[in-house]
Amino acid sequence: MDTYIAQHPFAALLAWSGRVLHAAAVGLHAAAARLDAWIARRRRAEEDLDALAAMSERELRDIGIGRGNVDAIARMQWTRQMVR
Repeated sequence: MDTYIAQHPFAALLAWSGRVLHAAAVGLHAAAARLDAWIARRRRAEEDLDALAAMSERELRDIGIGRGNVDAIARMQWTRQMVR
């Protein structure tokens, strides 16, 4: 039997506090992982934007992108109508 049964009221409070803190730690870990993924996506979008902005008009035309759509395409907010 693995269930802990507290004999003292303060022991029960301590056990409850441990469960609450563990749940909070799990939630914070998940939030940190989401934040890390968001930062990685932003970094990649900035790198893509820099690479597309450095291209000439001819290079952009070769891959079917207009200069006005570079920002939206780098941030993956483009639609099929934007790409020629």
